[in-house]
Amino acid sequence: MKLGIITGTTRPGNAGTTVGEWAIESLSGRDDIEIKDLKVIDFDLDLLNEPTMPGQANGVYENPKTTKWAEAVSECDGFLFVTGEYNAAPPAPFKNAADLLFVEWNDKPVGFLGYGFGGGARAIKHWRDIVGNLKMKAADSEVSIFLGDEFADGNFAPAEGRAAELNKLVDEIVS
Repeated sequence: MKLGIITGTTRPGNAGTTVGEWAIESLSGRDDIEIKDLKVIDFDLDLLNEPTMPGQANGVYENPKTTKWAEAVSECDGFLFVTGEYNAAPPAPFKNAADLLFVEWNDKPVGFLGYGFGGGARAIKHWRDIVGNLKMKAADSEVSIFLGDEFADGNFAPAEGRAAELNKLVDEIVS
């Protein structure tokens, strides 16, 4: 399975990049997945500037940035969303990246790795509603990273057993 690990924040100095890199490193020894590292920041996506709504576009876009993003997402068989929580919701650039596409998401499994002071729980709750509308299949389990506990002095130190939780989540995505 080609697993797209999408890190959704674009904020300078964000914690998400570190969490996403940890996830990639933690999963790199698996032989049942091929990891595709997709950072929203690397695609420089414009805010909803496709003239045709994604559900009607059928995967054909006018903006070259959207086309590049759509191709990257299309190549994946499933996803791990690495999501922060900003004011009780997913990061706006990540939500925009999801909203730009439609058919590329359909029928693909997705799991959530949240981070924040509440472990990203409220953002994940929003994502569950969003991916349902995108016709994705959300994993039941999730992984939550708590900034106060696992980011002491700005350094990420995952809690004991966190890698095992992540692998269990990916098992669910793969099955």
